[in-house]
Amino acid sequence: MKTISISGYNRERGADELIIYNGSGNTKTNSYGFEACVVDGRVVSCGKNNNIIPNDGFVVSGHGAAADFLAENICVGARAEIDESNGVFIAEIDDTARQIETENNIYKINNRIRERVAEGSSFDKQKAEELLMQAVDAKDNGDYEKANALCEEAYYYTAASVKGEIRAVWHRPHEKSDAEVEATVAKLKDAGFNLILIETNYEGYANAQKCVHDYLPIRPYYKDGFDVIDSFIRICKQNGVKIHCWFEDFFFGVEGHGCPMADVHPEWMARRKDGGILHDAFDNFYFLNPALDEVQEFLLGSVKEILDNYDFDGFQLDYIRYPVIHGVDRSAGFEETTKAEFLKDTGIVLDDIPDTNCEEWKKFLNWRADKVTKYVKSVRDLILEYRKNGRDIVLSTAVFGDPVEAINLKCQNWQYWVKQGWLDAIYPMAYLNVAEDVGNEVAYMVKNYGEAPNISGISPMYNKLPVIESTKQVEECRKAGATGIAFFCAGNCTPVQLEKLKIGVFRD
Repeated sequence: MKTISISGYNRERGADELIIYNGSGNTKTNSYGFEACVVDGRVVSCGKNNNIIPNDGFVVSGHGAAADFLAENICVGARAEIDESNGVFIAEIDDTARQIETENNIYKINNRIRERVAEGSSFDKQKAEELLMQAVDAKDNGDYEKANALCEEAYYYTAASVKGEIRAVWHRPHEKSDAEVEATVAKLKDAGFNLILIETNYEGYANAQKCVHDYLPIRPYYKDGFDVIDSFIRICKQNGVKIHCWFEDFFFGVEGHGCPMADVHPEWMARRKDGGILHDAFDNFYFLNPALDEVQEFLLGSVKEILDNYDFDGFQLDYIRYPVIHGVDRSAGFEETTKAEFLKDTGIVLDDIPDTNCEEWKKFLNWRADKVTKYVKSVRDLILEYRKNGRDIVLSTAVFGDPVEAINLKCQNWQYWVKQGWLDAIYPMAYLNVAEDVGNEVAYMVKNYGEAPNISGISPMYNKLPVIESTKQVEECRKAGATGIAFFCAGNCTPVQLEKLKIGVFRD
């Protein structure tokens, strides 16, 4: 039996809080948590957020540490109670819970086999049925742990595999020889991946030997001269794997790792209201100032330099935004040149904006978003020039999944870019822990911004989720209408996860 303090009832869920909802309607929670619906003292469903509150029960909802507690200590069938006198929530996975969970898993596998047969999907029916029979026997003998493990294995064999979809993976290179690159490409291709997005610049340092400057020195790891980017392009093309450039735009350094650009061009850096370089808004990252024409010209020149020196199949813009906004005092855009231009354009004195809830701040959000949009348009125009000369380069962006938060927190108006037809694909970073929440976010984007193919970015491996979550998230993205899937990132792909993709959702 496990207990955790209750933070409140029927109110908005805050950081690391556990909230009980026992009213009516939905919990109205965002996707960054974990919930369970409880009826008659037992969990009837768990995982996704924004649940309907049961009339004869309640929803327990956690964020952060509280979400971790729920994920570790409940399952379908678990005991769940509220101890109001002590202000705690009680959870217990007892024998009854284990039996209910196992029976539920067996039921799901039975259903999946029937669904695959009805669809006419290609799958290993014999293997799935063998595993199912073994699971039933284990359950009947009271060995619920073995039964659930067999059900999980059967889950992979009952997964549908979609031919022709994009199966991408972001990769931060670490290889130091052609042999190591060949091993990485072979491993990813064998698992079913057909597109690698290779990072050419990292934390303000270059991975690409042909694009090194005083403001972008080679990453110390590659001082020996090995051109890992050239190697990946050559070996991917030999193996029939597409290779795209993963290019970090306005993000240009990390506190503690140094920022050469800040030393060479301090006037180009994004700054806080107090005049200091902003490097505390998101993982201590340094950003360039997107409002400066000189910065945009520099980045556009960097894109051209990469494309002139490396034969990429595609180009992806990442960190194509401002730093995450944490209030007026922790927001980028208070450089003297920016303040002067904003005053000229709007008549608003930027230093006089009191908070993020006023109309003046909204205008500043949109003004900054327009600066980023201007840069995206310039890259699109550059790509079109290459196409006129015979190079068919795919242009994509990695974007924040929620369009409202993309504007309000990052000044990123990717919705406009899609509607203008500038992008050949979008890679929404639906980096959520619950598969159904991933599916809901992707479905919203596909429904409202389907003009560009949606290659859904997911991170079950990076988030250290159970292996089966990789399969579940892929299936939810497909159900939502995604054109493909992109995993973040290759460095977090364990051999077990790759093997389960290979025998399951990436089988064909």
